[in-house]
Amino acid sequence: MRVFTLVSLLAALQVAVPILAATLPRNSHPSSFSSQATPLLPRQESNPDPAVGGSPDDGWQSMPEVADATAYPNWILDDSGAMLPVYQTTGLVPTEVTRAVIVLPGKPRDCWYYFNAMNNALYLANYQNSSISRSQISLMAPCFWTEADVEAGAAPEDVLIWGMTTWISGHENTGPDGIDGYSSFEALDRLIGYYMNRTVYPNLNTVVLAGHSAGGQMVQRYVGMRQTTTDDDRLHFWVANPGSLMWLSADRPYPNASCSGVDDYKYGLASGFPAYGTDLDRDSVLALYNSRIVNYAWGTADDGNGDTRCEAETQGSTHYTRGKNFVSMVNATFGWPANATVDWVEGVSHDNVGMMESAEGIDKTSSGSILI
Repeated sequence: MRVFTLVSLLAALQVAVPILAATLPRNSHPSSFSSQATPLLPRQESNPDPAVGGSPDDGWQSMPEVADATAYPNWILDDSGAMLPVYQTTGLVPTEVTRAVIVLPGKPRDCWYYFNAMNNALYLANYQNSSISRSQISLMAPCFWTEADVEAGAAPEDVLIWGMTTWISGHENTGPDGIDGYSSFEALDRLIGYYMNRTVYPNLNTVVLAGHSAGGQMVQRYVGMRQTTTDDDRLHFWVANPGSLMWLSADRPYPNASCSGVDDYKYGLASGFPAYGTDLDRDSVLALYNSRIVNYAWGTADDGNGDTRCEAETQGSTHYTRGKNFVSMVNATFGWPANATVDWVEGVSHDNVGMMESAEGIDKTSSGSILI
């Protein structure tokens, strides 16, 4: 009797298990979309960070494969032949795209990591709110390479390269031969222009230029230098936990008389602009800056100092206090601009994932629920 019961149980399991498995959602992710794509099941997915050889100092050895992305080592920016490597969401239908997010790398130039982080935040956004459709949001992550990356193998010899950190502040390229005076901000102009092209993306409503840490510094400085276009009402900026800021007023919360050039660019607006902003001065920058749709975000636990140069120290001792002081300066000097917001993300430190996956980060980058 005992043997019969065991045999019966095993037979029942052989039938039941396949039926049960067939009813469960599979934890796979699409690598591409098409006009016939099946809608994604609501689930929280998180892709692991890609592995890549090399280092920021010695140069990266390759552009690693990234889930849901296509790597373009030679993305053509314009007719000059200038090229910039980028990652872009794979397989979207351009006519269905309503939002694009261009996410900038951190100081290590790890564009693959930032694509993956923003893509995981988008998975979370879709999991929390099914009206946020991944098939309507295109992500792009540009790679600002250096000579070290060419020598190590990640960068082809014919793409734009910059100094180790000069790309962050909009300065001109150092290579390749035959292309001179190309600002990293001009590269941003071209990438934004690509998405703003109504012929390619007829239903795109919003482009978000997003950056955390060094990427946030780049976004914040670009805000004040980009020339006005007819598409400005569709362009949003997300500035998260920047190590220092382009200060808008001449005074500082912690003055230091021994610190020379404290109000020169990239820390201020007195002088020293890169060639991209040669014709600008404080008044013209402020007119541009205060008209832009800018969403600031600081983690309340971001107690690191990041930039330790004296120019940065006059703004405050930590990322968080610099943010607080910057907001106070704007309010006191100009009044808070109508098109700007600021989020204080509770308990998050200098963590791009924490900032991107916060409710505030998702709202400003992926959801579009608040369109200023």
